[in-house]
Amino acid sequence: MAREPVLRGYLLEECLAWLLRGSGYRLLVSVEDDPVELEAQGQELRVRGRGTSHQVDVLGELAFTPAFSLPVWMFLEAKYYSTPCRLEVARDAHGVIDDVNENYANRPATGRPQRRFHYAYALFSASGFTSGAQQYALAQQISLIDLSVPAFTWLLEPIAKAAGKLIGARSATASRSSL
Repeated sequence: MAREPVLRGYLLEECLAWLLRGSGYRLLVSVEDDPVELEAQGQELRVRGRGTSHQVDVLGELAFTPAFSLPVWMFLEAKYYSTPCRLEVARDAHGVIDDVNENYANRPATGRPQRRFHYAYALFSASGFTSGAQQYALAQQISLIDLSVPAFTWLLEPIAKAAGKLIGARSATASRSSL
């Protein structure tokens, strides 16, 4: 089983997926959702970019397409670090979103326009962001959601408690099985 910090991050991803679905997005969870854009690598769902494929914590497609636009696919990245996310995390987000937005898969001509997507990126952090990360993300249109503010206590406290209980239950089970 995972260590507690990893478990907290996983639980945060699951909560964000639930929130995204409740916000009008259809969750994309397998290659079958779009075999051209998505691929599996082991247990990971990955999105094809121009240069490489990219792991995604949560991926959703907006239920409606804005008028005269491309369908919107939203990347959600969850960081449950003990310190604020640094500039490098924002740079990674920008690199991913640029690469997937530049991907163009040449498909056989059907007489109809080929399907493309506009990818957006939201980065969630349980411990906030450094000023450098904030400035860079703002300039590159990466959405930052700081979960360390009191408004998100309702989300982070139950995640921390659940992770602690799961780790405690694992320890208790391990102790009993070694008797």
